[in-house]
Amino acid sequence: MNDHVLPAAQESASPHLPYLPHPAHLWKRAVLIASILVLLYTLNLITVLLGDFWLLQALELESVFWTNFRMGAQLYLLGLVTFLAAVLVPAFAHPLKSARRGWIIAPGVLAATVAALYLCLKYHVFLLGSQDIGFGETEAVFGRDLGFYVFKLPYLWELWRFALMAALAFLAYGVACAIVDGRDRFADDPEPGDVIERIGRIATWPVRVAVTLIAVVGAVGFWLSRYELLLKDNSASSVHVGADYVDVTGILSNLNYIYLSAILCLVVAALLYLILARWHRRAVNAGTDRETASGNRAAGGGYSTRPLWLAVLALVIVDFTFKAAVELRDALFVKPNEPVIQLEFIERHIKATRHGARLDGIERIEYLPNRPQAPLPPINELLDAVAVRNAPLWPGFSSYLERLLDPQHAERVLLTGGDHMVYGPTLEHMQQKQKLRAYYRFMGVDFARYPIDGEQRMVVSAVRELPLYEPEPWLGYFGQRYMLFTHGFGMVMAPANEIGPNGGLNFVAQNIPGEFSWPEIALENERVYYGEGSATMAFSNVDRMLELDFPTDQDRAEIFLPPGETTAVEVSSVWRRLVFGWRSGHFVEFLFSSLITRDTRVHYYRRPIERLERIAPFMFYDTNAYAVSADGGIHWMVNAMTTSDRLPYSRFGQLGDKSDQRTPYPIEHRWINYVEDSVKAVVDAYSGEVSLYRLSDDPVIATWAAVYPELFKDISDMPPSLLRHLTYPTQLFHYQFDDLWIYYHMEDPMYFFNLEDMWDDADEVLGPILDEGKAIRFSIEPYPLIIEPGGFLPDAGSSTQFAKFLVFTPEKALNLRGIPVVYQDWPDYGRLAVLEVPKGIYIMGPEQADALIDQDPEISRDFALWNRMGMDVIRGHTITIPLAGEVLYIEPIFLRSRQNPVTQLHKVAVVFRDQVAMGDSVEEALAGVYARLVARGAEISDARPHHEPGLILDGSEDEALEIDVLNGDNDDDE
Repeated sequence: MNDHVLPAAQESASPHLPYLPHPAHLWKRAVLIASILVLLYTLNLITVLLGDFWLLQALELESVFWTNFRMGAQLYLLGLVTFLAAVLVPAFAHPLKSARRGWIIAPGVLAATVAALYLCLKYHVFLLGSQDIGFGETEAVFGRDLGFYVFKLPYLWELWRFALMAALAFLAYGVACAIVDGRDRFADDPEPGDVIERIGRIATWPVRVAVTLIAVVGAVGFWLSRYELLLKDNSASSVHVGADYVDVTGILSNLNYIYLSAILCLVVAALLYLILARWHRRAVNAGTDRETASGNRAAGGGYSTRPLWLAVLALVIVDFTFKAAVELRDALFVKPNEPVIQLEFIERHIKATRHGARLDGIERIEYLPNRPQAPLPPINELLDAVAVRNAPLWPGFSSYLERLLDPQHAERVLLTGGDHMVYGPTLEHMQQKQKLRAYYRFMGVDFARYPIDGEQRMVVSAVRELPLYEPEPWLGYFGQRYMLFTHGFGMVMAPANEIGPNGGLNFVAQNIPGEFSWPEIALENERVYYGEGSATMAFSNVDRMLELDFPTDQDRAEIFLPPGETTAVEVSSVWRRLVFGWRSGHFVEFLFSSLITRDTRVHYYRRPIERLERIAPFMFYDTNAYAVSADGGIHWMVNAMTTSDRLPYSRFGQLGDKSDQRTPYPIEHRWINYVEDSVKAVVDAYSGEVSLYRLSDDPVIATWAAVYPELFKDISDMPPSLLRHLTYPTQLFHYQFDDLWIYYHMEDPMYFFNLEDMWDDADEVLGPILDEGKAIRFSIEPYPLIIEPGGFLPDAGSSTQFAKFLVFTPEKALNLRGIPVVYQDWPDYGRLAVLEVPKGIYIMGPEQADALIDQDPEISRDFALWNRMGMDVIRGHTITIPLAGEVLYIEPIFLRSRQNPVTQLHKVAVVFRDQVAMGDSVEEALAGVYARLVARGAEISDARPHHEPGLILDGSEDEALEIDVLNGDNDDDE
């Protein structure tokens, strides 16, 4: 009967009633739709590929593209051929009609294309594994070089996953072809409930081979999984990560269970093949002589598979019994004897974690400040300290709430009308004073340092950008967004330690065009085509319209981009117009716009981190890209790290910023257990040129350098004007100390097991005091100080160091326990040390310093008064400054009018020797603290440093005398 013809009765009775389309029609439509989707996806990938090629060509890094392309093409061909074989072998192994074979093969070709694209996009995994560079260190269980786990094992797993996908596809197509073939071969259906015959009919040789292949691939997976023992989550035991005692020791171990499972998998595969073969013979015979087949089945004549099934059942019982014995051994012998039995494995875990996070090279320095009863140092001794003179009162960054809010922070969002910013007085002040035009904006603020008159000065700086990702009136028309408003202009800068008129920033770089108080920071080219707010493409040199360069007094300056000055790509062909139109999301506008000519050039991938990820996506980029003035131009500097999640025994953690301030384009976190601070990336804000400077010879970056020999430059090739601006990655600093050092400073396995000396990152009161005095505490972020190396700090090759600090307290306590510090000036860059207060000694911590500020009657009264006057009182960072024999806490206090929100640095609070005072400057506040200490009977040491007139607060004789007294210079004869 023709399946496409309705029964005559149905046709005559209800000729117009709807009916279900024939499955063949649905199948054809589904294949057609899937083909269109795969074609569109492939075309989209091609546009990405072409965009990357033109970008790398403009950057003179074509070799990077061709290295990637060759590996991707090889993987694509491998995937396509393998999957096509999995589809075509079953299709031609069964005697199908050509029409049916075609409609079965068609979706298989689509599946092969998708699978090939999947494998192709894994090219970085295979490029890394293609090199033979190792770590030069072996692990203790299998004796393999650590490089096998980091470089080789990942691509072996990728091949295994692909092989499993291909085997499953082979099985699926074998079953489909057998079903279609069975409808033609067998005249009638099996008896109801005869499952064996139904399976037997489809158990053709391709199906049997596919089942066997799946089992073999499974056995290979078991064999590979033995290496995963060194990376397993063992948090249920005392080892945390990696193999423990029961995993690799003794006959009843998880390692031997893996070996046993691999062998049993192969044996079961052979048994299943025999079972399916017998069922298939029975089904074929049943189709020609059902009565004889029934008699044979009843008698077991030739088709009985019961012995084979009993063998399979026995093997499964053996597998479960062995696993149960391993678990019983763990419960009765291992766990009752922890940690003694695990000490060797705990020690491996500690050493691997410290190595993977670069904790094993940290210098540990005992730090014991003077006790409150010790004589006071002269006040000038403190004020003359480089760190105090350059104390960063203005914060060089803005902090935001995390995307997943803690319950304690939810109320803050409600009280601020949905504002997620916690703290950003510098950014707010710059927006009010130096934004200048509605379309400009400062995306963030950064710390930097510059050599001014032979002295290192710390500044806060920001780039005046033209953000393009938010809907604004001046960006409504696509010609405005892409052709008229194309770039920002200039940067602003102010010393981080100075308080200008009316509590504002004392700008040394400001206005449009820029006005510079220091020649060392002057800019010759202030254009910012590439920046954190440059979220869209920008077209230069369009016809009949010039792009805005910068606003003038009463008009605007325009620009025509000279050829060869930037890395913008020429739109010199129809293909490029098609690609860039598709990538921009405005395909029709760009395809038919007469403004775009052959002379037009397009800037794309303009955000620094986005641009770098198109060039070297295998690295992790610290989200805190920062801009510096160097050689007359603006340059973005980005810290790049090479990572791995395959280091045996090393603890895992996340690398990334949970409160990433570039909220429209958050950067994914990376799960790692090995990291290298390996590359410093530089992106020219005007031209878009990219340079990657390699500063490490560690194994992972050395391997990538072997893959891409032309991609990296040596750090010695970095211009001195940029070399002086190196910074240590903030997120790496967090990972090393917030996540790991709090546990892994304990190197003794027994000590680590007991967690007797856990640390905790110190907290601080931060941001606006909301809701009648209610404030919220946040973890202290890493902060910079300019310090003098030597003494209680490690020596260095320079007289000062721009160092990064963090503060820790003991777990469940508030006293000071440790201060990690990292040097950032070359050639001592990356030198790590930790100042450790002895466990049995009490030294006030930053949270306790905040409590003193809160509890001081005068300060509390002032806060309450300002709040009642319509002011927002913004608590600044509690800056912990370690000095030789002393600890000083400085906290700036900002005020912001609710009517006219211009943030001002109004007061400075200083905490020293358990006393607090607030003044208009650090000098005044510290003088107030000394006055209180002297009034309580504290003695000042006999040191008589030279009195500096600059320390006189207002120039009065009484205040000069007060400073003299606080310096210990109180001789009656004088």
